[in-house]
Amino acid sequence: MGRRGRDLIAHLFDIDIERIESLSWSLGSRITTKADADQRFRFDHQRSSRSVTAFEVTDYTCVLRLRTPVGREKFYGIANADVDPDLVAADWVRTA
Repeated sequence: MGRRGRDLIAHLFDIDIERIESLSWSLGSRITTKADADQRFRFDHQRSSRSVTAFEVTDYTCVLRLRTPVGREKFYGIANADVDPDLVAADWVRTA
């Protein structure tokens, strides 16, 4: 299957895994849906149904939602400066 979770996010944006903070599902869901967070971008994997969506939370922080092929959602906090949507790994396509 390849990379998963924090390892996938680190590979996708070419950053150190230690710079990625795992969030609980309830916190991530509340931040991204109930708080009406602004969506920055979304990437879909070309060979699976995985997706990564970035939401702006503060001027310095965003939350990434990783949606797995079976519909599970995992959330990660990351500094805005570490997320450059123009430098994403191969096999991912920007859809939003």
